Amino acid sequence: MKFLVYCPLNRANIATSLGTADYSYYFVMQRFLPLLQEFGDVEVLEKPPGDDYPADGELVYLAFTPPDKALGPRGFPVVPVFAWEYSTIPYEAFRQPADNWVADLRATGRAITHSSYAAAVVREQLGEDYDIACIPAPLWDACAPLREQRRQSPPRGLAGLELACKVIDSHSYDISNTSVRPKAGSDGERARLLARPWDGRPLAYSFARGEEAPTLVGFNDAEPWGVWSRSGYPWVMLDEAISGDVEIEISLRGYAHNIDQPLGLELGNCTAYLLLTDSLETHTLQMHVDTPAAFLAFNGVEKRAEGMDDPRDIGFGLAALRIRPLQSPPQLGAAQQLDLAADALVLTGFNPPEAAGCWTAASRCTIELPRAIAGDIELRIELFHLLHNHGREIEVWLGGSRQRLTLDKDTAVYQLTLPRSGVTRFLRFDGLGHGPSGEQSDAREFGLGIARIALAVAEPPAAQALAEPARPAARRGGAVGEQLLYTTILNPNDGRKNWEDIITAFVYALRERPGATLLVKIANDNLDIFFEDIFTFYMRLHPFQCRLVFIHGFLPDEQYRQLVLHSHFIVNASRGEGQCLPLMEFMSSGVPAIAPRNTAMLDYVDSGNAFLVESSPELAYWPHDPRQVFRTCWHRINWETLHRAFRESEALYRRSPRRYRRMGEAAVIALQRFCSMDVARERFARLLERLPGRGGD
Repeated sequence: MKFLVYCPLNRANIATSLGTADYSYYFVMQRFLPLLQEFGDVEVLEKPPGDDYPADGELVYLAFTPPDKALGPRGFPVVPVFAWEYSTIPYEAFRQPADNWVADLRATGRAITHSSYAAAVVREQLGEDYDIACIPAPLWDACAPLREQRRQSPPRGLAGLELACKVIDSHSYDISNTSVRPKAGSDGERARLLARPWDGRPLAYSFARGEEAPTLVGFNDAEPWGVWSRSGYPWVMLDEAISGDVEIEISLRGYAHNIDQPLGLELGNCTAYLLLTDSLETHTLQMHVDTPAAFLAFNGVEKRAEGMDDPRDIGFGLAALRIRPLQSPPQLGAAQQLDLAADALVLTGFNPPEAAGCWTAASRCTIELPRAIAGDIELRIELFHLLHNHGREIEVWLGGSRQRLTLDKDTAVYQLTLPRSGVTRFLRFDGLGHGPSGEQSDAREFGLGIARIALAVAEPPAAQALAEPARPAARRGGAVGEQLLYTTILNPNDGRKNWEDIITAFVYALRERPGATLLVKIANDNLDIFFEDIFTFYMRLHPFQCRLVFIHGFLPDEQYRQLVLHSHFIVNASRGEGQCLPLMEFMSSGVPAIAPRNTAMLDYVDSGNAFLVESSPELAYWPHDPRQVFRTCWHRINWETLHRAFRESEALYRRSPRRYRRMGEAAVIALQRFCSMDVARERFARLLERLPGRGGD
């Protein structure tokens, strides 16, 4: 016998198809292939077979699709393999004839579904004699190594878990009820242990429309050249945690009143400053980043420009970013001596140099230093003259550090300290007076006559970082033995999955437990559409000491297995499931659950292996029906029982490890009865026996 197998998704496109309609059919097909290979040859097709497919020998076509897409040839049996979780299957043609699943299934004469609930729904509408086989995806046997590993060592929560994906971690942000922003410095970076460490390969991104780029927060939609910022504190979320000696090359421009303003770039515990220009300009900055950093944040911009034609909030434009390792540490601690008469300096707001030095000619004057500098800076300013500034208080700026200075006509030398200056090549004076020179033959504006400037680093930034008191990362997340990791895997766009209830119930149950973490793996290709929801959760639920982590991206098999091994509980609060592969995989590996007993979960979830969430029928519409008319039911979750399940599960794990292990073993036994290869083999063999020409009709 030969099996022709088709699924619309394949290995080449599944990573970019998470969350799309019917994406889970690919994973179901992968679980079925070993079973089919026991019964005959298997050919995986790129498209459904037509009537002209050569019918040589015994052929069976299995379509891993919903019934309305299970079109097949008339020359041999067609078997739709589908999941279903509603109380009725579609029995009306609301767009095209194939929308009527009752007619589709009657035409094929047989089908495979994955739960006794779905099989009963089909028989209720097509008759008790309809040939519907209940065969869950046979995945239990493949979980044997995970079961054994969990028996040998208990789950460790987040400790040691590194995932090659985007990570949004509540411990990485300063959260209030009105805002969310990445934590600056080591306080935030010590929590970012889930993002994979940077391997040192150069990173290069274009932010032009249509280009693949890191996730942006606080920016407008991309344009052909790049993207405009729209918030006062935008940031780039990197896929890797950057650390060490790095060089950043970034192309930026200012907008309106942000032109000629300093822009700070925060990467972990290091901040570097540049000046925005009125056109795109590429800046090169060197940093030493002590603690791994997954955010590049920008500060110092005003988001709204008054009096501009563009109604959007715009601060600056970002076109490109490159990050590469430095072969040697950046030299930020060397003293600099500037002679404004003799040195070839880039000066803004100054008159041309003369024998004594340079006169300032504007209220804001900027000196571009020969080399970048950072740390606690001792600044010495030597004047040769002063006009229009006696008694005036001005501001001196260097790398985000500001000091006020009062000028006096009888003082020629000023010394001041600019503490904790970020990496910069710009020294700026603001609030200067200026006016006529006093000579009829000289029409220039004069202010300060600056002869020389000296900059010395009292303490370089590397020494400052070493001097900071070390605080262990476990202080906020809890020690390994105190950690408790709840994992849920879902597509937030799927209305069945109920992520709002899971998140709110977890926080309200365990908000005072710093060692408790809910990890939400988002199974959708587009993370950007969920940022507002995620940050809204953070703000509305603030304050809380427990941890909310959202991860996004297709995990390689080994990392997915690590997630199973590190998890203490798998969480489901769905209004209905066709079978729920993640829940089955985790429970087959010995992970107890928090879940309702409805639809497919009636077959394997019980009070011995899960903390039960109550639910009740609620009117609904078929998910692909554009009319959205009530023709079926799903199950409404009782939030109070979900909240109670989080509290009771946490208490049981802490107080009764033996009972926790018994629940894990009960999960293994229940899933063996539900989705082992032995169960699938027996049921599939019976289905084959009923095929035409094999003792069936």
